[in-house]
Formats: sequence, C-alpha cells, structure tokens
Amino acid sequence: MEDYDYKAPDNSHPDALIRIVSTVLRFKVPKVGEEGQKLCFANSLRSVGSNPKTQAVLKKADLARKYMITALSADPIPHKTTISAAQKYIPLMNQILLSCRVQPEAARLDERLFFQWSSGIEHETSFFTSEAMMYEVVMAVAVEAMATAGLGCDLCTDGDFAAASREFKKASGMFEYLNINALPNWIARGSDVMNNDMPAEGSLGATLAFKTLYLAIGQQMAVATVLMKPGTPNYSLLAKLCLGIADYFEVFVDTLRSKAPRVKEKMDCQFFTLVTFQIQLQKALTYYFLARHTWDLADDYGLAITMLNEAKSMLATRTSPTSPGLPKISSKSPLKALEADLTAVKIHFTNLLREWEKDNSTVYFSKVLSKVPEEKRLTCGVQIIKPEPYSLAEVDPLPLVLPGGNDPKPPGQTQAQMQSDEELARQLQESLNTSD
Repeated sequence: MEDYDYKAPDNSHPDALIRIVSTVLRFKVPKVGEEGQKLCFANSLRSVGSNPKTQAVLKKADLARKYMITALSADPIPHKTTISAAQKYIPLMNQILLSCRVQPEAARLDERLFFQWSSGIEHETSFFTSEAMMYEVVMAVAVEAMATAGLGCDLCTDGDFAAASREFKKASGMFEYLNINALPNWIARGSDVMNNDMPAEGSLGATLAFKTLYLAIGQQMAVATVLMKPGTPNYSLLAKLCLGIADYFEVFVDTLRSKAPRVKEKMDCQFFTLVTFQIQLQKALTYYFLARHTWDLADDYGLAITMLNEAKSMLATRTSPTSPGLPKISSKSPLKALEADLTAVKIHFTNLLREWEKDNSTVYFSKVLSKVPEEKRLTCGVQIIKPEPYSLAEVDPLPLVLPGGNDPKPPGQTQAQMQSDEELARQLQESLNTSD
C-alpha cells in the first residue's frame, strides 16, 4: 500500500554548503589621489612631444587616464568598465615610458609628473606619490588585477562559478606579472620601489602572496562548480581539491608573514579571520568528501563514519586563537553573514552521521575507530588552478624632439629588443623574493 512506501532520506549536500564553500572577500581597487589627477602628459611633454604621432598618443593617454579615474571614482566600482579603462590606458602609458627610456637625452619635462595612488589591499586609505613612470604602470596593472578579481566576486554572487574562476585566474596572472617582471625590472634600475610607504601593490612579497590568494579563490569556484552539477559528484576529487585550497591559503598567509610583514600589518585584521575560517572549513570538507567517497565504495563503513566524525568535530568553534576549530562568530564578526549557512552544514553533517550510524549498527556492523588511521589520511591536496599568463602589449617608442632639433626617425630600439632588462629582472627575482 502507498501508506507503507519507504522514502529514503535526502542525504545530498545542501545549497548552504555550496554558498559557504564559495565565500570570498572583496578588496578595494587602487585609487588616484587629487594631486595625481592633475597631471597631463600632453602638457608635461609639450616641448619634446611636437611630433604629430607623439602628440596624438599623449592626448589619447590623457583621455584614457581620465576615463580610468572616472571609473575608479564611482561607487560601487563598475568592474567591467574599470577593466576596460585600464586595458586602454596601460599600453599608452607603457609606450610613453618606453619612449623616455630609450631617449633619455630627449625626455625633458615642461611640467613635473606626480603619480599619486592609494592601495586597494590596505585597510586605511593613504596616498603615495612618485615621479617614476614605472610606478604608474605598476599601479595601473594593479587596477586591472583588482577589478578583475572584483568581477570574479560579482560572478560568484550571481552563481556563475566557472566564469568567476576564470577571472580569478586572470587576476592571479597579473600579480604574477608584477612579481616576476615589472617590480624586479623596476628595482634593477635603482628606483625607490623598496620604499616602505609604497602601496602594497608595489611590494614583491604582497604580489607573490596575492598571486596565491587568487589561485585559492579560483579553486573555491571550481569546487562550487562541481557541486552545482546534477547527480553524485566525484567525492574523491573534491576532497583533494579542498585540501589544495587549504594549502593555497596557508601559503598565502605564510608568504605575507615572511615576505611582506609590513603589508600584513596594514591589512584589515578581519580578513585574516575569514582566511582562518576558510582554511579550517576546507580541511573539514576534505574529510567530509573523503567520508562520502569511502561510504560509496562500500568497503569500510566504519572508516567512513570515523572520517565524518572528524569532519564534524573540525567545524566546532575553537576555544582559543591557537586551538583547532573555527573562529568564534561574534555580532561584529565578518563571519556573521555565514552563520546560518554554517549551521545548516553542521545539521547536514549530524543527520548524515546519524543515518550512517543507524545503517552500520543494523546492517553492516563495521568497526568504528576513535580516529582516522594515519595511512588513511589525505596528506596531499590537488591544485588545478594556475595563473593565466599576463604581459604588456608590445609597443614601439615615440619620437621625442628637443626644441630646435630636427624631427628624427622613430627610435629603432623596440620593446622586443630590450630583453636585457627582462633577463636581468628574472635573474634578480629569485633573490628579491627572499625578503620584502
């Protein structure tokens, strides 16, 4: 009879688990200060930029910069518009830089150029001013990187995790470019890039750390993508991916602590609460997914229960900052918004464990251990997200003409022929990354 039809409990993962596994924190985008908004390339290079082609590029650069500043001044930041603006401006700025670099005797200014920026990474807004054109290039690339990460956050909020993952890979690649190309190249020229007051985006240690951070977040999106698909997911793969995410986050924190301690001090301490939460959550999910994989193998039900018990215990609130478990969620904690989803995940773990224990005690009679044996633990995660390579478009230098001089042919040295700088930068990169 229909009244006696048995309906098996729904033990599939809840939507709350997808939301909590894909939790990310938005960072600001660097901003241009008032002093920095006043500069004009056409005016500053008026005397030596008389060549029509040079004049045209200088005017385009001024317009592109104003377009980028307008986008950065909006609230909220329009990430797609900001990315487009930065992409238009960066090649023009790089062309001006290259022109001055290969024609130093003609690179004379009518008005000084003051580039003034604040960091999107640091908690408090403070502006740093430099006359170095490379500073402007670095910060413009940082704008593109942070806006790209912001677009990834937008896509995550919309539930398009696959697209979000691609954006975070791009952001990671931009920080990798800053870390192994732009900043070492700048330092090789004896600049003041090592100034401690520079925005965090000008720090070798910080750029290395944020390259890793966005790989971690990109892999979070990959896990969410798998969980969104219908049917039973590959629990074994998910376990390895979650452990890989935890490893990424731990490397991020270690890199900041060892290579950019001053930057770490300037960041919002609440951000590190979320990082600590994610590390512990991802480790708990590693054993949750490993438990589900083991149960589905129908080989050792007792071991699956032991693993799920361990996952459940890892979601408990820690009793001290150094003890295992999740950070305490206070009324002002950034984790407050996650509290309902975390509770739902804990209930799911408890209900699943109850069902398994019931089945094991009545059908399977498999021994349940007090802890997971060392040989059954997952010791190495999988990291499938890699930075998307980033580089500046190749440009040719513009002719700069000293007053009273003849209009020369465009300089013959192109960016592609300046590989000695890049080679020197790469040689320095490894040693420079050992300290901030």
